[in-house]
Amino acid sequence: MATHLLSVVLPTHNRPDRLETAARSVLDQEGGPVELVIVDDASGDHTPEVCGRLADDPRVRVVRNAESLGPAGSRNRGMAVATGDLVGFCDDDDAWLPGAASVVCDRMDRDPGVGVVTSWHQVVHDRTGRTAVFRGPQEYRAEHLLWFDLVAIPFGVIRRSHFPDDLAVDTDLPTGEDWDLWLRCARIRPMVTVPRTLYAYHQHGGARVTRVGTGPATGRQRFLDKHGPSMSPSCRAYHRLVVAGVVGGRGAVVRQLGSERTAPGAAAVAASVLAAGSVATSVARRRRDPGLPARLMRTLVDRLPAPPARDDR
Repeated sequence: MATHLLSVVLPTHNRPDRLETAARSVLDQEGGPVELVIVDDASGDHTPEVCGRLADDPRVRVVRNAESLGPAGSRNRGMAVATGDLVGFCDDDDAWLPGAASVVCDRMDRDPGVGVVTSWHQVVHDRTGRTAVFRGPQEYRAEHLLWFDLVAIPFGVIRRSHFPDDLAVDTDLPTGEDWDLWLRCARIRPMVTVPRTLYAYHQHGGARVTRVGTGPATGRQRFLDKHGPSMSPSCRAYHRLVVAGVVGGRGAVVRQLGSERTAPGAAAVAASVLAAGSVATSVARRRRDPGLPARLMRTLVDRLPAPPARDDR
């Protein structure tokens, strides 16, 4: 049984009907001591009342933002007051599944050198009731995460003592802030995925916690701006194609491909990876296997040709 304290940060905004379910999923975990830090991101409804009821449990700490900080800022505020060396996350419309804390903490205990442990997760379509399991790759490195978010959710437990004191979620990213965090962690310590379904990720069409900025295109572009210097020419070209597709669809991708002035062959590699991912996504929908693109990307990155000596950005 784990004896170290696990702190779980749960940001919430105007979702009192879902908050209690998410909170109870963490508090009902067995296998070791748990602390739940709820960050109320300036909710304007009766969320504070729900937080107050939950705070009757001495394991619950509630922090309220006077003005909205968004998901990244709220997670940072929660981490600032969390007291455990192990820190995890839960969104207010998701849930930790039974046994999650025990499995993740045991994995940490078996390999003290690991910095982050995450898991497979269940994708729940609230409107239809259908579910599928996201089975991502189990082992990967930072160079894989430069291409693709192989985790795809905020569920991950970090051993904070392995990382700098200023480790925080990047508030400049309107989307993909968890992806950026995992990438930065993987550059410092190994990150692994446990092949168990330990988290329920709900898709319901509404906003997730609080979103700021202009959406996926802006988030991807800022991710590229931030990590581009560490990417190969083909990886940078790939992200530019993705941004073009999000903004303008297939026609914009074709135009972007025609305008690429990268190292020789980089644009062709980027286009082939994008095409493979598109096919994998289509197959994944038919097979109800949402983790297929992530597994494919993990394999593709290892098979890509080495970048040329000249690094044309």
